[in-house]
Amino acid sequence: MSITPFKIHIPDEELDLLNRKLELARLPTYITNAHWGEENGVGVKLISDTLDFWRTKYSWREEEAKLNKLPQFKTPIDVDGFGTFDIHFVHSKTSKANGIPLIFLHGWPGSFAEVEKILPILNDSGFDVVAPSLPGYGFSSYTDKRDFKLNHMAEIMHKLMQKLGHKEYVVQGGDWGHWVVRVMAIMYPENVKAMHVNMLYINPPDFKDGEPKYTPYEQKSIERYRWFMDTNSDYNKIQSTKPRNLSFGLHDSPVGMLAWMTDKLFLWADNYPWTPSELITWTLLHWFPGPVTAIVLYHNNPPSENAHTGLVAKNVVKIPTGLSTFPKELSPVPRSWAETAVNLQFFTEHESGGHFAAYERPKELSDDMIKFFKQFWKA
Repeated sequence: MSITPFKIHIPDEELDLLNRKLELARLPTYITNAHWGEENGVGVKLISDTLDFWRTKYSWREEEAKLNKLPQFKTPIDVDGFGTFDIHFVHSKTSKANGIPLIFLHGWPGSFAEVEKILPILNDSGFDVVAPSLPGYGFSSYTDKRDFKLNHMAEIMHKLMQKLGHKEYVVQGGDWGHWVVRVMAIMYPENVKAMHVNMLYINPPDFKDGEPKYTPYEQKSIERYRWFMDTNSDYNKIQSTKPRNLSFGLHDSPVGMLAWMTDKLFLWADNYPWTPSELITWTLLHWFPGPVTAIVLYHNNPPSENAHTGLVAKNVVKIPTGLSTFPKELSPVPRSWAETAVNLQFFTEHESGGHFAAYERPKELSDDMIKFFKQFWKA
């Protein structure tokens, strides 16, 4: 049950295959919007320009070297009924005494690399940070058995923290990570001392005495929530119902994967200035290991199940919880909504920022995490 150092190294033959596919890429001509449009996804010019950059200027080896500056490891973790998972994670320790152990969990279409910008801030502030690749993402293995649920992912992450010597710890998550840390808080309340999230998906509460009066910020949050549910949540229905069909195209075509990713990166962020290198690297962190298992996760854990019938839907999180709300998050919720689902002890509304808060607004998110966790951490 060893913990071994890990460095990313994509074989040369994989890079050669990638370059051949890029040279042979065929783009559609019907989709004419130049850059990106909410109503029709990414435009040909954006993908064409990014593809030209990819072919002529982008270097995976340079990006790989940057990622390998993060202290990475792998370790096997067993789950009853599902066998052994090979879990990849970043583990970066603070130089300060009595560091606060923190597990940071990403979501889709992100990866462990979302921790990159907040890592030095948290280390400098006294946190020992563990940032795993979720099972099926990046360099963590998955299972070929059905019904691998949130509670199994929570079990893996809890066992990882225990294996690293952290009997007690704090948790942070967004997107899928927010689902997993909520389940961890429910399953392991004696170990998880506090939870912070930058996304809190809940169904609109049934206020028996009538809805509260919402502030202008909260009204916009509700509008964003409804906009996402009504017009932009179909991707998760596809990934929940027909993940294998979608995966054939994404697994084969790096440009197809780029377009699927880029649409979400632009749509879910708050005017973040994505560079061609960022778009490509985020894409390749799914394409090289294969995007199939990260998408199958939706099939095993349909978001509708999580919200309506799953462990999270049936249990209020009782440990101290902090929520940082960003206006372009997919489901920003009013404080009154959050208080129906968690023991809310910290709540901050930010004027800008979106779904990828750790990457878009690293200082704002880090400041919130530091302030909240230091208030409730008692070693």
